[in-house]
Amino acid sequence: MKILLTGGSGLVGRFVADELMTSHAVTNLDIKPPHRAEIPWQRFDLLMPDGLDEVVRGFDAVVHLAGIPHPLDHPAEVVYRINALGTYHLLESCVRCDVRRFVFLSSESTLGFAFSTVRQWPLFVPIDESHPLRPQDPYGLSKVTGELLCRGVVARSSMTAICLRPPWIWVPEEREKAMYRSLIRDYPRWSKNLWAYIHVRDVAQAIQLALTAEPPERFAACFISAAENWTGEDSVGLLKRFYPETADVRRGFGGADSFLSHRLAEDILGYHPRFTRKDIFPDE
Repeated sequence: MKILLTGGSGLVGRFVADELMTSHAVTNLDIKPPHRAEIPWQRFDLLMPDGLDEVVRGFDAVVHLAGIPHPLDHPAEVVYRINALGTYHLLESCVRCDVRRFVFLSSESTLGFAFSTVRQWPLFVPIDESHPLRPQDPYGLSKVTGELLCRGVVARSSMTAICLRPPWIWVPEEREKAMYRSLIRDYPRWSKNLWAYIHVRDVAQAIQLALTAEPPERFAACFISAAENWTGEDSVGLLKRFYPETADVRRGFGGADSFLSHRLAEDILGYHPRFTRKDIFPDE
């Protein structure tokens, strides 16, 4: 399969590029060169769409990772504009060029917890795709917009679009591992992230599956995550301590289970997390 990967030069993108290249012909679309010279690269800014059709035409599928990964380092309007408008331009080009499969890296930030300024709590746990999306920040809003754009394009074309909603993506690199250790030591500060994470190689696995899966509908949005929270603490205990408002605890939820359910991704993609925190810290 010929795949156009946007954002393949980023921290997450390079792991995804390496995984996809094991079984597909991949071209990286980014404003920066890739981490390996043998990865075909096309420099392009998705905010400037002139000529985008010439780049997109001929690909079987597009995997869209490009964008600003959180709302903390840029003005709100920049975060929203780059993420939402870039996705819009890319999707419109895919329709014109008859791309049949679009995989969009959305986010659990669509739920609205991670960057909220007004307190929210889960209505039930584990959280699945029936939970309301209530983002207050430009990043979460841009991801909800991206999903809506995917849904709209599917309704007027032959495209299949699958939106993956990962939580914090952990990578096995030394600089990042030092930060993760500090998170674990100071886990009470990170309740808004629901202590949810996913290993980057599981993200790559989910993308691989999304490229070939045949979901019941041509549009799907699903959470992907590790099976457990990253604190190692009992999840019901965390819920009672930090989210006492949440009374609806679904049957089977316990131990260190993730607050996010990946059941839908398992059902429609065949996704199952293969990596844990131990794979980030194999010697600890």
